Amino acid sequence: MTRADRTNRILLTVLALVLLVAGVAVLFAGADVYGRGVSRQHLLDNSAARYIGAHGDWFWPLAALAAAIVALLGLRWLAAIVTIEPGQRRVNISTDGDAGRTVLDSGALATAVTAEVEDCPGVDDVDTKVWGSPHHPRLALAVTADPDVDIAALRERLEALTLPRVRYALGRPDLPINLDLTYARRHRARLS
Repeated sequence: MTRADRTNRILLTVLALVLLVAGVAVLFAGADVYGRGVSRQHLLDNSAARYIGAHGDWFWPLAALAAAIVALLGLRWLAAIVTIEPGQRRVNISTDGDAGRTVLDSGALATAVTAEVEDCPGVDDVDTKVWGSPHHPRLALAVTADPDVDIAALRERLEALTLPRVRYALGRPDLPINLDLTYARRHRARLS
């Protein structure tokens, strides 16, 4: 899990807890847990509304500033979620630091993996992405199969033959590879 994913989950959990507490507080108010008169009170006929009405000259600008800060934080959070993690430029394939350093360009790796997977019968298209750190690369393959191919057999072939060869070539038997298999859409013949 990346740092951005962890931060996103923590923020969503905190937001969910705040909303849960607020919802429970409203339910308790409606059930007269805070006193008999609370559930029968008008929404704007309370001490908080009277206080805001008496001090509106400084309260509303402060509330607008707080809302602007929350909006900017929300936009920053949205940008962090939407931003695609940049692809790794180089992959370190050295297994022994004493023997020297061997670096492979991630574009060359993606091209080689794409060519290897496209050679499998039944593969229509392949999209390969490399990301992660140079010492801990990750690979994602989006494979589009011909509509007539047995996708289970294709997956078995990829997992048994092609992907182990990629891992062996990089010297990383534990290389994480995400494999996404889908069928290509059939083109319907148009009758004139």
